[in-house]
Amino acid sequence: MSTAAVPRPSSRLWFPLLVLIAAPLAAAAVWYWPSDWDHGHRFLTLVPLTGGALVLLAFWLLFLSRLPRWVRFAPVTLFAAVIAFLALSVREVNYSGDMFPVFTFWWDKTHDDLLEEHRQKQAATPARTPDSSAPDAYPPWFSGFFGNRRNGLVDDVKLREDWQAEPPKMLWRQPVGGGYAGFVVDGKRAATIEQRRGKEVVACYDVETGRELWVHSYPAHFKETLGGPGPRATPLICSYWDQEKRTRPHVVTLGATGKLLSVDLETGQLDWPGVIDVLKDNANLPWGMAASPLWFSNFVAQDVEQFHSEVIVAPGVQAEGAKGRAVIVYDARSGKELRAFGDHRGAYSSPVIGMLCGTEQLLVFDGDGLTGYDPKAGKEFWHHPWVAMPPQLINVAQPLVLDEDRVFISSGYDVGCAMLRIKKDDKPEVLWQNKLMRCKFTSPVYREGYLYGLDEGILVCLDAKTGERKWKDGRYGHGQILMADRHILVLSESGDLVLVEATPEGHRELGKFPALEGKTWNPPALSQGFVLVRNHNEMACYELPGEKIDRGRGEIIPW
Repeated sequence: MSTAAVPRPSSRLWFPLLVLIAAPLAAAAVWYWPSDWDHGHRFLTLVPLTGGALVLLAFWLLFLSRLPRWVRFAPVTLFAAVIAFLALSVREVNYSGDMFPVFTFWWDKTHDDLLEEHRQKQAATPARTPDSSAPDAYPPWFSGFFGNRRNGLVDDVKLREDWQAEPPKMLWRQPVGGGYAGFVVDGKRAATIEQRRGKEVVACYDVETGRELWVHSYPAHFKETLGGPGPRATPLICSYWDQEKRTRPHVVTLGATGKLLSVDLETGQLDWPGVIDVLKDNANLPWGMAASPLWFSNFVAQDVEQFHSEVIVAPGVQAEGAKGRAVIVYDARSGKELRAFGDHRGAYSSPVIGMLCGTEQLLVFDGDGLTGYDPKAGKEFWHHPWVAMPPQLINVAQPLVLDEDRVFISSGYDVGCAMLRIKKDDKPEVLWQNKLMRCKFTSPVYREGYLYGLDEGILVCLDAKTGERKWKDGRYGHGQILMADRHILVLSESGDLVLVEATPEGHRELGKFPALEGKTWNPPALSQGFVLVRNHNEMACYELPGEKIDRGRGEIIPW
């Protein structure tokens, strides 16, 4: 009679115990180990690590545990059923800037349904009668992406710091169509571009009430897995002389699929003969067209008849048929193409004009670097190579012109930042370069010798002269920032609006409140104390405590 040795229970448990101990330790090491990895890379590493640990536990349970059959199969079957249920219940998956999934389930009401219900109820209520007895002496004005000069600086308001004693006042909060564009503002009107079902929609709202004043829609739909649906580029407010030599504001928008159009800000009527496809004979970028149009005034002579109001877009070159058309210039009045130039791959940063070395230059932070052009002749002055996340080539942050010969650039994905010195007849010189500010979706700002920006979601201050880090604190995610006087206004990725003092002495958070709910990548618009914020689900307007400043705007003045 043979007596086979029966394994003791402890000899069968060492393997799952090892996995249950080793897997959390490895996960903690991945998440907290000091390195240049951002949270996105860390999370993407945790996914296969967690999956591998679960596979090892299931293998042990099914084949090595020697437990009764029902004990072995019941947990695995239950786990598989839960995963199947969740997979069948999910309608849509979106992702945060750090790649965390955000689920929408089939039983949730669709956002388009909620939006349409709200607009129907809004239209049924009486409209506000404008108060013409006391016109605003300094009407709000925020003409394009990242401010009127595309440097994030707002100079028409001094914000007060004590939000406890004087809390921001919510004027309205309501649903909005999808996408990641921001608002532009002129007086009592604010415009943005949205995704509503199968159409891109240019919509205009009353700043004080949120009431929808008009919409202009056209068939277009863009969607990608990480960001979801909707247009990305913030509109532009521009102006040109009419036949009576008066100026009227117009809204120029570029949709995610490359559709460019201009509509009258007051009426919503299309100005140009039709919608222009800037990607004709070209290919789109993986995350869609995100570079906002730029308004440029080409002064040929002092005579007003020789004043050309132009719109510049930078789709880049992604196909053989688009060579020589990385940058395209259109007449702002008619939409007629005036000229095209450049051969660089497109990216997600918006074109900007800067005065460098005594010359007016068009700066485009394209897919393979920063390029300086003559905006009138289309000549390429110089190019500085700068590649982020090849082969996607994801340069997003605005290049900052600090003075007559210095430009600051920054990218995420562990690339970092650099200060360039632009030379008149030579390639740019790198004054310093490091990884202390990695702006992924946001753009940095500059004040009195110091740079402020979100380094992979954490606010950081750098000395602009040396690149030395002065401080790093405040986890705001992949949000957006503006600079108002000596304050940084942060719209965090979670939807909080935060007031931070702009000082190299340290991180000083002065006020904070939840302005929106959910993932917020859209840039805010701030003018005369009114801040308009939105994400892909809702939008709101708040009046911040402060003092309005008359900067003598007069007529809308382009670059």
